[in-house]
Amino acid sequence: MPRSLVIGNGSMLATFDADMQMRDFYFPYVGMEDHTMYKHVHRTGIFVEGKGFAWFDDDSWDVRPGYVHETMLGDSVLRNEKLGIELLVQDYVHPVHNILMRTCAIRPLGDEDLNVRCFFHHDLHIYGDKQKDTAFYEPHTNSVIHYRASRYFLIGGQSSNPTECITGVKADRHSSILRTMQELKSCGISSYTVGKSHYKGMEGTWRDAEDGELSLNEVDQGSVDSTVGIYSTVKAGQTTTVSMWLCAGKDMQEVLHLNNTVLSETPDRLERQCRNYWKSWVNKNQLDFGDLSKEQISLYKRSLLTVRMHCDNHGGIIAAADADIMEFNKDTYTYVWPRDGAFVSLALDAAGYGEVTRRYFEFCKKLQMPDGYMLHKYNPDGSLGSSWHPWFKDGKPQLPIQEDETALVIYALWKHFEKNHDFEFIQHMYEELVKKAAQFMVDFTEPETGLPLASYDPWEEQRGVFTYTTACTIAGLDAAAKISHVLGHYKHSERYQHAADLMKQAMLFHLFDETEQRFVKKVDRKNGETVSRDTTPDISIAVIWKLGILSIDDPRVISTMTQIMQQLQVQTPVGGICRYTNDYYHINQDPTKEVPGNPWILTTLWGAQWRIAIAQSQEELKQVKDTFDWVLSHATSTGLLAEQMDAHTGELLSVSPLNWSHATYIETILLYLAKQRELS
Repeated sequence: MPRSLVIGNGSMLATFDADMQMRDFYFPYVGMEDHTMYKHVHRTGIFVEGKGFAWFDDDSWDVRPGYVHETMLGDSVLRNEKLGIELLVQDYVHPVHNILMRTCAIRPLGDEDLNVRCFFHHDLHIYGDKQKDTAFYEPHTNSVIHYRASRYFLIGGQSSNPTECITGVKADRHSSILRTMQELKSCGISSYTVGKSHYKGMEGTWRDAEDGELSLNEVDQGSVDSTVGIYSTVKAGQTTTVSMWLCAGKDMQEVLHLNNTVLSETPDRLERQCRNYWKSWVNKNQLDFGDLSKEQISLYKRSLLTVRMHCDNHGGIIAAADADIMEFNKDTYTYVWPRDGAFVSLALDAAGYGEVTRRYFEFCKKLQMPDGYMLHKYNPDGSLGSSWHPWFKDGKPQLPIQEDETALVIYALWKHFEKNHDFEFIQHMYEELVKKAAQFMVDFTEPETGLPLASYDPWEEQRGVFTYTTACTIAGLDAAAKISHVLGHYKHSERYQHAADLMKQAMLFHLFDETEQRFVKKVDRKNGETVSRDTTPDISIAVIWKLGILSIDDPRVISTMTQIMQQLQVQTPVGGICRYTNDYYHINQDPTKEVPGNPWILTTLWGAQWRIAIAQSQEELKQVKDTFDWVLSHATSTGLLAEQMDAHTGELLSVSPLNWSHATYIETILLYLAKQRELS
């Protein structure tokens, strides 16, 4: 199910589905340790005395997810005629403190007072599984705490108009942490229970809430969950606010301090801090948006915020946080692909967020193998991620890499320096990252031709010598040469530039098909000879001009792009551009000439970037806005972009949101605005 909300702060990340149920919850790394697990949810339900009970995923709710404009503050409306109430639900993670807040402003639909009980269920899978956990009621703070090893989660809450509550036990007068609810003049939760879930047929404590009462079980261990209740009187014509918070830390003291922070700062003040922070962050670089529509500008800012949510404070940039892709291959996109991170970094630097990308380059420095290359993908803590690239195949050892993942990081680093001119940082990265990576790219070549040796393509499906990978490697070598030159390392600069020049000549000779008049997707080389050529049109070949390897007016580029744009167009009402012909990934029908594959957001935007590059007039340029509107039409109602859509129905497929999709939208908007200024 596509995610409707993604909220976080770089250490904590949470996602919510269309029913406003929390589906993914990561801490202390963005994308690592999902404390919810695939297919499980954290439920919120409402009991209205005399009217009944409904969880948020009940059909009786009309749910309209949303964000507060230009923030990472969820702002959703839920209406239930059967229960006679409407809720304005705000969800956010504080930008500094690891506190997730859910605030429900409740108002009656009729003219009678209501007794309303809000139930918040947490089905935590600490460290990503369901064992060895403990959950208990903590009386001094009137909260429920889950823990295991060095992961602690405290659940508290309060109402602006409570009907009943549990009074805390008086803390030691000298304690600065265990302050009672009475001291803070707040009621807190009204009821609680902890118990077993997903064990011997037990569904969980959420079932206990459906009669409006909880059993007050104080502690359980093993496979556990919990539910807390906050009881309120809601007056006719007025609004009652119920707040629930989840504090995450690595020990008991940390979550108790965070709980204290909520109570002393108050939820209202924390909400204002969150709102103001993200509004300032997303607007820190004032842009002239030209003739873009309000909706197109809004999606640009939403994309910046969404990309930031996928950037871990330790430096990793994950592809996506939507764990539902587990259905496909029992694995997720919650990894740092050096390539994806490089493309995201290019967009962030272009938008003026170099402080985020610096952390990414530092992260990549730690990933680099002693020989200078990077492997397939990594976890957000820097450990090696899962892979399907073999180290041994057809009786021979092979390096299981995609060389673009090494090359693009160096290319993105040079672009970062061009934008930010942080000389000391580039010197540090040259010594720690660039030299080894550049020497690897020099060495990882075929002596007879200067072409790169075989590696995997950007779609991670085939192995060979690709036009895409060759162009990326040329760009990486050229970037290494420029970095070396600006630092005064002229001998190294000459070495890298010479290798780039030789590889460019080899690309033109071996990878351009004179008969087809376009660059091929790949060649297979054996014993110094080309044994096969794959002429499949592939949008990734666009990097030959995107990275500046050849100019946009080169006849070979024009011929290649003209054919690619024609052959990869999806000829259904859904439209868009697919990756390559006969692309079966997530497609529900066999590919055809009219439907060569599913359209992707990023590939369609690459097509728009080509039209921007070749536009000679404002009229030609304005046609690109149709693609921006196309992207808008395939975004969720909250402005999140998936990886791809079903070519026939438009259904969002794979993960949503995909970080690379949002980064490509940012990049394309900036290219459009730059070209608009140029033509003016």
